[in-house]
Amino acid sequence: MRASEIIVRMLHAYQVGHVFGVPGDTSMSFYDAMAESNQIRHILCRDERSAGYMADAYARVSQRPAVVEAPSGGGATYLLPATAESDGSSVPTVALTSDVPQSSQLRGTITALDQVDTFRAHTRLSHKLERVDMIPHAVRCAFRAATGGRMGAAHLSFSEDILSGSCPVDDIYADSSCIRYPAWRCRPDPAAVQQTVNLVAEAERPLILAGGGVLLSDAHSQLVELAETIQVPVVTSMDGKGAIPEDHPLALGVVGSNGGKKASNSALSECDVLLALGTKLNSTTTNGGELLAHNPTLIHIDIDPQRLGCNARAEVSAIGDARAALSDLLEAGGSLAINPETKKWITDKKKSVEEELFSIGSLSGKGELHPAQMVTVMRRLLPPESVIICDAGTPTPWIMAHYPVRQPGKRVFAARSHGSLGYAMPAALGAHMALDGTPVVAVMGDGSLGMSIGELETLVREGSDITVIHLNNGTYGWIKMLQKLYYDERYFSVDFERGPDYAQAAASLGAETHAVSSCDQMEEALQRSTHSGAVSFIEVDVPAEVEAVPPVAPWERDISLSPDERSRRSY
Repeated sequence: MRASEIIVRMLHAYQVGHVFGVPGDTSMSFYDAMAESNQIRHILCRDERSAGYMADAYARVSQRPAVVEAPSGGGATYLLPATAESDGSSVPTVALTSDVPQSSQLRGTITALDQVDTFRAHTRLSHKLERVDMIPHAVRCAFRAATGGRMGAAHLSFSEDILSGSCPVDDIYADSSCIRYPAWRCRPDPAAVQQTVNLVAEAERPLILAGGGVLLSDAHSQLVELAETIQVPVVTSMDGKGAIPEDHPLALGVVGSNGGKKASNSALSECDVLLALGTKLNSTTTNGGELLAHNPTLIHIDIDPQRLGCNARAEVSAIGDARAALSDLLEAGGSLAINPETKKWITDKKKSVEEELFSIGSLSGKGELHPAQMVTVMRRLLPPESVIICDAGTPTPWIMAHYPVRQPGKRVFAARSHGSLGYAMPAALGAHMALDGTPVVAVMGDGSLGMSIGELETLVREGSDITVIHLNNGTYGWIKMLQKLYYDERYFSVDFERGPDYAQAAASLGAETHAVSSCDQMEEALQRSTHSGAVSFIEVDVPAEVEAVPPVAPWERDISLSPDERSRRSY
């Protein structure tokens, strides 16, 4: 049996429906085998990084590991940023790359490089195959590594002579536990569960902080049930957005330095007992540690022991899958009596969060649309099941703060492990492939659009009906804001003297284009785009961050301070 046929049969055993890649040596090796199987769709895009982002988003919304392939040399290195993003965000992806023939190693052959060492630092597993008969075992190892424990990316490298070889094999089967993720659910220590229940029962202002691990564990139903049973409010990290419907009476929104509302952050900074579940408690979520400076009693539950108590001292720490942990907490805490003061605190916080949600900026007479107004139109017109993918920079804080998720699940997300620019557009296609018929919207700024605009052709070629929203402020707005606040307004290489005409470029790539500078125009464009059945490109003229400061906590603080008092912190 040919090596490529073995690989494709193994992927079919894992119920892989799509493989994302680029035209190249590896894709040609797989093409015939995939065509013959007629069971796996091969999506070819413009570059390897985009292919990796497509796989990443596909995995996030499908609850299944995704597969991406790339050719040797530069192709493998171009894939690395996406692989690092998936691994850092604990998203299960399996990367397959080709390599030079074994006979060409150590000869300075074009595209030769040490792929295993290159990928090892950013994957759960990186391995080079040297025998055809080892392929089934190696593929099973890759899927186990991607979907088990602290999930992430896995990488397999195939020498060209391996891919072109053949061998009889009889062990083509999948580990059934790894077809969906997480593959195995470990439970926290029962003593830690009981201690958690006792601490929450004694608290006056208890709070649950749900991270991305809750969504990766498909545990949003259990989270809502626990919050309602013990009447404890919930905030989320950016990656955890959607773990609870944000119109729920106990939902207080996203916290942190990027997209956290002041009212939401105040809940975290006032709680006396904090149950942190499936989160790293990193600098973004805690605003550089500021939101935990009052040292609440911390209970930290996560699948990765390296994260427990890493960024804040934990009174209770436990290794566990989020869904298993929530189920155990429900069973142990079902009869908790809630302090009346807690109810009043929750009511007051929820009122403050909603007031802030509906406080919208204005830029009348400027010929620009305030980003918060744009998001208001989106939340009014888009159905609850819509998926919105934000790129780093301008879109993220506005969407995180002002677009409440009404239907739980991975509805709003961004590439937060590395803040990868150029993520949203290819990721939108990956999400679209996983959720056929669900409206998918990519929101991008100037910098991110410039990195991936070519993928509009891929979206059009694949017949998608994705909506791409470009926030056009004629500058690298995030960097300009940093230069304003922390570099005495010494603006360098951030403003476009002759701004690129992205709408014209989008039209040339086959997208339907709309120009927007008011709420009425935004409403009309969004209504048309979501019913067009084609790729739509909406260009929205918005002010730069220096004019309309987004909900980025350090900026909101420092903009009112003198230059000498400002201090740049992590976000």
